[in-house]
Amino acid sequence: MGDAALGAAFVTMALVLTAGTSAAQTRTSSAPVADSEAVSLLYEDSPPADCPTEAQFEAEVTKLTSKARFTKQRRARRVRIELASSGRDVVGRLVSGDGKNQSAREVRGKDCREVSSALAIAVALTIDPEALLGDSEPTPPEAPSEPAKPPAATKPATKPEPKEPPSPPPVAAPTPTKLRWGVGGGVELENAWGPRMSPGIHAFGLLGVNNRLRLAVGVTRFITREVDDVSFGAWIAEGSLSVNIAVLGVLRPFAGVGFELGAVDAAGTGLPAQVQAQRPWRAASAGLGLRVETESFFLQLGGYLLVPFSRQRYLISDPLGDVRTLYEVPSMGLKQETSLGVFL
Repeated sequence: MGDAALGAAFVTMALVLTAGTSAAQTRTSSAPVADSEAVSLLYEDSPPADCPTEAQFEAEVTKLTSKARFTKQRRARRVRIELASSGRDVVGRLVSGDGKNQSAREVRGKDCREVSSALAIAVALTIDPEALLGDSEPTPPEAPSEPAKPPAATKPATKPEPKEPPSPPPVAAPTPTKLRWGVGGGVELENAWGPRMSPGIHAFGLLGVNNRLRLAVGVTRFITREVDDVSFGAWIAEGSLSVNIAVLGVLRPFAGVGFELGAVDAAGTGLPAQVQAQRPWRAASAGLGLRVETESFFLQLGGYLLVPFSRQRYLISDPLGDVRTLYEVPSMGLKQETSLGVFL
């Protein structure tokens, strides 16, 4: 095909209808000459790829009417079929008759096979106007009515047997409590019991109950630090209880509360003579954190607010003997914990 007919396929079928043709001149013959029509079919060009072949088109027309017989004769009325693509649509035309008696029908569709099927129906109706009516099925005879049966004898009423009470639904077995033991260590930072933030080394044991509850008990040694010729250090025992707010795979956001109990050592030359003192330390804590936990190990990060139980003061004097406050325990402080551990 040329550029002017881009995307167009042209199929011309010459259909010649004759009144009498012998069975030897037809491709398929299944009816007498008086009840059949001879059709001359000619493809003058190759159809598009998705269009049916000549044999398929003939089979579809024959399926619709038994009067269609295809032959090579060139007599009687001619019917021409044109198939062309127009954009995304397929246009089919059926042109019947010659000269002034010529008439045409047009069919549009998205698929060439659908358009070809519509043209096959039109050809079948041209050959046999009653092609699509079908044979009426005879009405089946009514079944003979059975004679009425005499009513069954009434049985004496019997006392219903007592029904067994329904069994109670099974009670789900309680989930056994799963305990997990572990040990860990890490680093803590605190700023409440002495001036400036102080790092400490923390070691603890851990008890886990199922996937939610965690109880930890440990001890922390805070390294001695110097402030204005006065050194501060501490030993603190700690206990905490935390609850995993959610279990998101290995991520466990948690909230916890705790308690600290220990002693703070202070020593220095801030006074006229060398002094050394030990003060008790008690404080409560509450905070939030994130725990990464698997079956074998855990890593936790937490931040806490400290509330000391007593507000202590540390005094120093200058060379002239004037005494001033070096540090006073605040009403609230901060603590940060980073630790890593394993389950036993």
